[in-house]
Amino acid sequence: MRRREYVTAVGSSVGALAATGVGHAQTGSLERVCPAATATTVRPGDDVVFEAAASPGVEPQAADWRVDGPDGDAITPYDPFYSYTYITGNPAAYGQFDESGTHEVSVTVDGTTVIWTVEVTESAPDPPNADVTCDPGPDATITVRDEVDVTASAADDFGRLHRLFWQEGRNATYVDRTDLSGSTGTVTYSTTGGNAIWFIGGYPMIAWVACRDGRLASVRTEGPSVVAFRNVTITGTNAPVHAGEDLVVEAEIDAEGDSTYHGFVDVEADLIVGHDPTHVDSRTVEVFTTQTETVDLEFTTATVRNTQTFPVRVETAHAASETDVTVIGTEDDGTQGNLEVTGLETNAPVTGGEWLEVTATLANTGDGPADRDVELVVGRDPTTVDTQGVTVGAGQTTTVSLGYEIYPVRNDDEFPVRVGTGDDTASRTVLVYGRDGNDGGDGEPSFAVSITGTNAPVTGGEWLSVTAAVENVGDAAGTHDVELVVGRSPEVVDAASVSLPPGGTGTVSLGYETYPVTNDDVFPVMVRSPHASDTRTVTVHGTG
Repeated sequence: MRRREYVTAVGSSVGALAATGVGHAQTGSLERVCPAATATTVRPGDDVVFEAAASPGVEPQAADWRVDGPDGDAITPYDPFYSYTYITGNPAAYGQFDESGTHEVSVTVDGTTVIWTVEVTESAPDPPNADVTCDPGPDATITVRDEVDVTASAADDFGRLHRLFWQEGRNATYVDRTDLSGSTGTVTYSTTGGNAIWFIGGYPMIAWVACRDGRLASVRTEGPSVVAFRNVTITGTNAPVHAGEDLVVEAEIDAEGDSTYHGFVDVEADLIVGHDPTHVDSRTVEVFTTQTETVDLEFTTATVRNTQTFPVRVETAHAASETDVTVIGTEDDGTQGNLEVTGLETNAPVTGGEWLEVTATLANTGDGPADRDVELVVGRDPTTVDTQGVTVGAGQTTTVSLGYEIYPVRNDDEFPVRVGTGDDTASRTVLVYGRDGNDGGDGEPSFAVSITGTNAPVTGGEWLSVTAAVENVGDAAGTHDVELVVGRSPEVVDAASVSLPPGGTGTVSLGYETYPVTNDDVFPVMVRSPHASDTRTVTVHGTG
């Protein structure tokens, strides 16, 4: 009689292994988990799983697996059941019986033994059916910040579903498990590109479906390509400059990714300037993941007669950073204010739905008066939420208070807030508490939104359409406006009223007629509800 591969197990994550382990305490009890009964049947060549509940839990080396008595071939409880046993403390193994007949499988821990009798026969029940899909799928490319959902569906004609195990395909290790029952079940494992290290390395995700009588099936799916997130922050400019001089914008580039798989990343940074955004410079810098590099972008300013203040923006494939700069006109007398942000305070932490207030101290270090619009810009996808005009004499200081009402988020969130004067900026990270467990958290609707597609790129003057999925993740039915917000100086261009019950989902289509720009333009579009938002960057081709 041939026996083969008796134990290849249902896996674990490296992080969980480091955080969780079982000790060496003597086992007090050992009980069958799967198969739950003392005897089971399986067809020749089909997989069968064995698991015992040990109290207290044991390490893999402490479990002695045997087939057909002490003189039979021992089961080797290593990859991938090694990590499953290490995390749960339950001895587990699987195998295949090639020949019909009756076999005895046993596991012994600290002198305590449980035994299963396995009848291998062609008349045994078929293994369970299983299917698994990944969203986004194998043809997609995402960043380490993007979400990934792997969904498995299981079915058993005999109604004996027991458990679904997730196993990552890099080291064949255990990730998670979900109890099942009855004839059908669907389970989704949600993570992010950065945490799905196996997808980064090009390995699959595996779902194992076990029945109460030990019958076992496994399916796998490939995941999307996962690239490093190319982040950018403007760290300074040489503004104000005189008309006709070179304006230099300094930006810090970092790449969020896994150093093993991403290593050095090429990041292209684009400089876009003006109220009618124009691309004026590009630089490519090589960045090692988890580190930063600095890049200087520049252009020669126009020879204008009057002093002008306008936005400059540095963009990568995944992020953008913006500030205002001032160019001194040729007819100005040479005395020019320079408004620096010398102090920044907030009332954070606040709770979602409350007012976030940011107080900035401004000092004019120039030779003349400074007449500026001071902006409060918030979020990882920068959005201007408040503006205040100030005039500060040379050598003087002033204080401004800016703020806005935070979306009533359900979960805690941290994000940057920035105050810019056109001459200088200062930023700080704030904490907003989610409303779960706070006043208003229960019995209220909460609309999550996710952009599902656009028709970009379009040509200036054409209709730009954006579709989004909306889900009521709150505890009550509700009706809210879902808005389309576009541009670096955000403008609401379309809205739709959506009514959903708790757990209900819907789709909205929003859009507007783009401006017939002469040059190509790249800018953010955001779909937002009162509770959440999602942003994409789109391109509008110039008509020139």
